[in-house]
Amino acid sequence: MADVMQAPQLPQPQHDDQSSMAPPQTTPTSASAAAAAAARRPPRKSTLTQQQKNQKRQRATQDQLITLEVEFNKNPTPTALVRERIAQDISMTERSVQIWFQNRCVH
Repeated sequence: MADVMQAPQLPQPQHDDQSSMAPPQTTPTSASAAAAAAARRPPRKSTLTQQQKNQKRQRATQDQLITLEVEFNKNPTPTALVRERIAQDISMTERSVQIWFQNRCVH
């Protein structure tokens, strides 16, 4: 018979009187496998500091938006260096500029 790859299964307790009558193991569905994997995975830890959690999001000013739009029209996918330059020019973080470009490309 050909070797077939099966999902790893947890060992079942063996009872001498029922081992031959036990139903065959079935492979879990992808949804239940994903749920089982999520149950074993530790919860994600936030990478935000307490100060960042307490801060409200800051909207871009009209001047910042104009600069971002101009740069987007030149190149909708700027490199990290270009994003850093833009961020310095308009007093935003590079991450905020990156997110703005990502959100702008979706629309």
